[in-house]
Amino acid sequence: MYRVIKVLNNNGVLVYDMKRQEEAILLGNGIGFGKKINERFERDENTKRYTIVDRKEKMRTGRQVLSDMDPAFLELAGRIVELARTEWGELNPNILIPLADHIAVAVERMQNGILLKNPFHGDIRVLYPEEFQIALKARDMVQEISGCALCQDEVGYIALHIRAGRMDEKLEESLQMVTVMRMVVAMVEDSLGLKLDPHSFMFERFMTHLRYLVVRIRDGESIHLDMDEYARKQFPRSYELAQQICVKLEKELHKRVPREAVGHLGIHIERLCVR
Repeated sequence: MYRVIKVLNNNGVLVYDMKRQEEAILLGNGIGFGKKINERFERDENTKRYTIVDRKEKMRTGRQVLSDMDPAFLELAGRIVELARTEWGELNPNILIPLADHIAVAVERMQNGILLKNPFHGDIRVLYPEEFQIALKARDMVQEISGCALCQDEVGYIALHIRAGRMDEKLEESLQMVTVMRMVVAMVEDSLGLKLDPHSFMFERFMTHLRYLVVRIRDGESIHLDMDEYARKQFPRSYELAQQICVKLEKELHKRVPREAVGHLGIHIERLCVR
């Protein structure tokens, strides 16, 4: 049973879930039509339920965000979440409000001619290609309801929100991953004296291997195949660079980097050198 707290629009209602004893958002065709505050009702199977989660690091609660937001953006975020669910089967519904809030603010920025640069846009596209494709579709949805065409930089930020929901991680963790990857690429380019082509197959391959390596380090997973001795003897220059990078990774991730990771990274760097 649900109790109406606020009718957002004809397709959205802020409610109190009396069974779970928590606030939630219900989205569905016509669910808000004719509803009154404090009215109690049951939802049907076609209605989508989203829990409101107040993050401690946020100053505004979910209800405060909703009071300032055009409900159309909340409904739009719900469509994006469902689109992602049809692709992958699962997505943390708690990204609904942060995603809707971000899109609403992004549209306002674009309408006022304010461009928020995203220095990690290219890295996000390479690291999270599936999420980026959903974000591109989301951009079309945004233009459909607002008439505003979001720039590519904003697409990258939307992809990060989707990534956070897909992997059930905080947005800050997704952004940290991109930041760390960009740091590694900068160190490689500076040491080797070259500029990597972000659209090349070799770059995408390197980033894919690097991402899995960073995830293992961050999550404390062991690396079973020991290529350290081989890499150190066969590719001393690449191995030395890998050692320097792993020292930085330990500081950034606050995790111990296993010796085996140095060898693996050295081999991937060598492949870039050869190409």
